[in-house]
Amino acid sequence: MRNSLGNPARGDAFYPRDKEINKLYRALKSGASIYLSAPRRVGKTSILKYMEENPQDGYYFVYIITESVDSGNEFFKIIFEALLNSDAINALSKASANFRDFVLSIMDRVKKIYNVELRERDETDYYDILVELFSNVKRELGQLVVQIDEFPQTIQNILNTEGRGAAERFIQKNRALRHHPEVAGKIQFIYTGSLSLYPMVEQVTQLTAVNDLRAVELQALSVDEANDFLQRLLGEESLTIKMDLLQYVLDKMKWYIPFHLQLIAQELIEVYEVEEKEIDVITVDKAFEQVVHVRNRAQFEPYFARLNSVFKGPEHAFVLDVLKYVALYDQIDEDVMVDLGVKHAVEDMQRIKNIVEGDGYLYYSQEDRVYRYTSPILQLWCRRHMCR
Repeated sequence: MRNSLGNPARGDAFYPRDKEINKLYRALKSGASIYLSAPRRVGKTSILKYMEENPQDGYYFVYIITESVDSGNEFFKIIFEALLNSDAINALSKASANFRDFVLSIMDRVKKIYNVELRERDETDYYDILVELFSNVKRELGQLVVQIDEFPQTIQNILNTEGRGAAERFIQKNRALRHHPEVAGKIQFIYTGSLSLYPMVEQVTQLTAVNDLRAVELQALSVDEANDFLQRLLGEESLTIKMDLLQYVLDKMKWYIPFHLQLIAQELIEVYEVEEKEIDVITVDKAFEQVVHVRNRAQFEPYFARLNSVFKGPEHAFVLDVLKYVALYDQIDEDVMVDLGVKHAVEDMQRIKNIVEGDGYLYYSQEDRVYRYTSPILQLWCRRHMCR
């Protein structure tokens, strides 16, 4: 299996995630739109792209990323344009002459709209045009599913640029779209992103605005899957590793997400090629040290840089202090966290904890009543490069 580190896994780089894909199809077959919940780098985009490129019979998927969108109308414009240019709409057009004629007519109208926008600097309401497009999709042609990646980040962008009122209207308008009589029952949506949706929504409105979404949680790989995943990556370079050493690698990782498995596979291969000897415990330890070398900065910096867009001022300082504390001392209890919250005058600590947990930075141990890093690799990076 090819190592596609840093990019969505496609083709011979995609690891079969049948359990997760089947969960999504079960939810879709119930008629629901979905919130796909998962921390950063667990494989959401790879799974969504796989479903788009390899749909089950009767399904048409369109994957759209809206990470940089910062206004509601721009969002609906991006969705509309992506649909018009998609293989899904092309396939539906081939299946229905009436739909093909409609698509051709609306494309002609859009060209005229663009000319008016450029000439008069006027903005068209793309929500209405999107509804018109959806209204012409006939249910008997198949189920159209719009996959929207980085939707929570879009909410955050609108909140930052246009304020709470605009962000709330955006969330409510998406709900209205899902329940529009010309959309409900024919068009479904999968929303996901590297930020947690619910804490983001709670910043601007009530969770009832998204309570119609079926939450589907994407899990990390199981031990057996991680074992198989790593062996496939190493096998691509004709490298084998003894089972006891493979277990040693997994014990050090603890959290089996594809991204971290790809990183450690890359470093194991590099150490092996340099030292030209059979992999042993020392080799594995050296590979883990190399994972958090500064040359991999581009792989880890986004974890911490993105906190800037989620937390501001005292909240951001508080989160960094918490992450550094856990990096140094392996855990943090509620008392220490409260003390840090007082230090930074944090008002809504529970919301912050929900985000940090939901986004995969820390997890709460019910047994010990402490927070720890979900990923020892991320902890090691923080200790090495942020706690100086």
